[in-house]
Amino acid sequence: MLERDTQWRQGDVLTCESAAALNLIDTADGGARVIVITHDCDLPHKDEPEVELIVAKAVERIDPLYTYAKNPRRLHLAYEVARQGSPLFLELRQSHRRSVPKADFSQWARQDTSIVLPIDAKRILKQWLAARYGRPAFPNEFERRLRKGNLERKIAKILQPDAQYLIGLFFDLGQQRGIEAPEGEPYALSISVVYDTAKGVDVRRLAEQAATKLRTLFEQVYGKAEVASEIALDHCEAVADISMTLADLRRVDQWRLESLSLQDEDQGDFLAVGEMPV
Repeated sequence: MLERDTQWRQGDVLTCESAAALNLIDTADGGARVIVITHDCDLPHKDEPEVELIVAKAVERIDPLYTYAKNPRRLHLAYEVARQGSPLFLELRQSHRRSVPKADFSQWARQDTSIVLPIDAKRILKQWLAARYGRPAFPNEFERRLRKGNLERKIAKILQPDAQYLIGLFFDLGQQRGIEAPEGEPYALSISVVYDTAKGVDVRRLAEQAATKLRTLFEQVYGKAEVASEIALDHCEAVADISMTLADLRRVDQWRLESLSLQDEDQGDFLAVGEMPV
């Protein structure tokens, strides 16, 4: 069994041979790798009888739509590889989660020490795993109104070109956060387009352009705030990630294209966002 001094950590990768011994992959599939996703503290805990894992596949490049835990069902991670200049890119899917008894894991699992998950990437992995159960649920009536005029896909088209620089959209519904508004009563909405300041000086300009396009789109679909009867967009602005405070995060919810995220294959212009910025 796994003891307190175990070297296994969340994000570690099994060797292909040991993953095959646990019947998690076929040794003939050189593109599959198995990642530990059980929390560090739970790995040696006596009340946790199994180790959770994800069977990931190697991809040629990182798709920005699947970074920062934007998509609740799919994540791209870059692992550092010892004695190799280029990283290993892996795609994780929530549907590919597996679990094995700790006794079997202790007997057969071996860590591939040549592959290391950087600290920042491990934090993103944690956010993605948590987002599956912790993502917000908006009022049904608000979601219904958002689907008017194929709005979700139009939002995705606006955000997709610069997705690698954006952490996500944060919606503030104020006092209507959990309210099913009656017909004729508009939701008063404020949107923050949060961008990653570490990406460069032009990122703010790109986020501001996206915010302007989003405001135009909402006004085309619902009308200006003073006359809108379904969704009245009061504010839509670009916000730097370093400007988001804990108080801000307690007031807003990060929005995702949940109905589109059900289409897990070939999502095209789909952009979903995660629960919290990382």
